[in-house]
Amino acid sequence: MPRLSSEKFYETLNNLSGTDKFNLQQPKKRNSPLKKYTGLYKKKSVSPQPDNLYQLYLEKPTIRVLNIHAHNGCNLACKGCNHNSPFLAPGSSLNVDMMIKDIETILPRINVWSHISVLGGEALLEPRCEEILTAVEKNYDGRIKLYSNATLLYENREWIVKHMNRDVKLYVTLHLNPLSKSGKTLYRNVEKFIEYAKDKTELEDHLHLSEPWNESWFDIVKHEGDKIYPYNDNNIDKSWNNCTCPNPQLYSGMIWKCPIIAYLRETISSTGQLDDPKWKPYLQYLGTRIDAPIDELFEMADETLIPHKMCNMCPSNPKWHFAHIQLKGVKNKVGQFLHT
Repeated sequence: MPRLSSEKFYETLNNLSGTDKFNLQQPKKRNSPLKKYTGLYKKKSVSPQPDNLYQLYLEKPTIRVLNIHAHNGCNLACKGCNHNSPFLAPGSSLNVDMMIKDIETILPRINVWSHISVLGGEALLEPRCEEILTAVEKNYDGRIKLYSNATLLYENREWIVKHMNRDVKLYVTLHLNPLSKSGKTLYRNVEKFIEYAKDKTELEDHLHLSEPWNESWFDIVKHEGDKIYPYNDNNIDKSWNNCTCPNPQLYSGMIWKCPIIAYLRETISSTGQLDDPKWKPYLQYLGTRIDAPIDELFEMADETLIPHKMCNMCPSNPKWHFAHIQLKGVKNKVGQFLHT
């Protein structure tokens, strides 16, 4: 694939979809117990473009964001989650030793100009989450984010604050209505964490709150009973323009175009659909190996900027709903699929 001209590169990059194109967070109306912490609500999540970005792009495979799962499973089941988390139960773990080796292998070979996110699922379900975060710190000198849904935040407070003081940004996303019983517990966890951390780190620099429970999300996959299916709308440009997570994923020794395709095998294994013919075209896609020739990594980096035929699995005309809706009866514990 020929490299993009400077004009085409910036045009494509500036049209790149993602959460920054949608309304971002403010303290949630009158119901939020955290509304007094206005200064902790996140602003735009993507870093400013470096002045020499096009030169970096020419010299080394360059991507905006890299996502790294610490744990595939989640203890919530938010309808519309763009990491397939509603279908993967806690214990849906990955090979941490392999992930650390993958981090050490790929990060010297690519540029990630905005940030690296360590997340899930729920990242804090992985007992070795800190090891993964430390591996990123050792191999990357840019902005690092750790994401959590706050359920396990307080019990992991000591090591998290230690890394916040190393300039890791903690992004806490609150997915449950604060008036519900479980939501009240969640918000208390955050307040306890803030009370613990406020004298130990610069919270306004290192803690970012968001409350997606009262936002509008859409279903990434089509639900039919206890099964899921691709949309196959045959308008990949529109599907791409609606994408809320066009971020490459490091997983199983590869870089994948997005989270939906990276964790697809685990997801449809949970729903018992590995042999479903409707998913066959999408299972044929594999990411780019982290030890691939450099030309293949350059091609991978360019593919992250544009629509791909895999985008056809996602809706071109999404139907929006409140993001606090929790799916029931769809989670199973599924191990990592390895690709040889």
